[in-house]
Amino acid sequence: MKRIVSASAALGAVASIAVSLTPAPAGAAKPGVGFELGNTSLAPKHAIFDGRRTIRLRYRFRADRPVDLRIRVVRVRTGKAVRSWTERKAVPGKRLARRWDAVTERGKAAPDGRYEFRVGPRGGADRLAGRLKLRGHAFPVDGPHGTRGSIGEYGAPRSGGRTHEGFDVTGSCGTRLVAARGGEVKRTGYDLELYGNYVLIDARKSGQDHFYAHLNAPPRVDDGERVHTGQGVGEIGRTGNAASTPCHLHFEIRVGGRPIDPEPKLRDWDR
Repeated sequence: MKRIVSASAALGAVASIAVSLTPAPAGAAKPGVGFELGNTSLAPKHAIFDGRRTIRLRYRFRADRPVDLRIRVVRVRTGKAVRSWTERKAVPGKRLARRWDAVTERGKAAPDGRYEFRVGPRGGADRLAGRLKLRGHAFPVDGPHGTRGSIGEYGAPRSGGRTHEGFDVTGSCGTRLVAARGGEVKRTGYDLELYGNYVLIDARKSGQDHFYAHLNAPPRVDDGERVHTGQGVGEIGRTGNAASTPCHLHFEIRVGGRPIDPEPKLRDWDR
């Protein structure tokens, strides 16, 4: 006995087939694309925020046709992407590159830690392309150093009822000083009564200013100059009211123009 199929049922079947044959969005991962990530290189492996060397991924891939690629930077600690890009109609076999300035999708400096670059076709699984370790600051004294003890700590009493607004890091006179964080030089100068030769840097994407005092000579940077993390800005000295003290850097962190205790930060950066 023949099975009778109603017209409405037949139309429903046709509609179902039509939906299943709808093409995927242009550029999305499609069955049969045959994506394979080829040779990759990521440098530097130990990166610093706003350093002179920008983080750069170089890579190739194999596929049956050009494809939209997704590149993600994932923080290993959380497994979440902090930055992503889409490479439209990327050509298989071509040497490609992607730079990252260590700034997140929200425009903030990425936290210290380990990160992965991952690459894959948009809409498909991605592959590990490289790993790096990122830190946000350099220790401002680029050489052997110590402290002055309690007299050099933040809040220590000073003459005239003042208190110490920074932290003193000792070192040989002439030891190189570097920008703890890249940014813009707000002011340089000489203060005979207190600070001697000094430089003030607006530290990029930190909400902080970094102040260096008692330099042995005028700073090696000028007002308004753009500096990078780890760039030389001067040398340890004992100018100003530090003439009778061991050679040292008086270092301040200012937030909203007001000093805060820099010692916890300095301890964290000294690694």
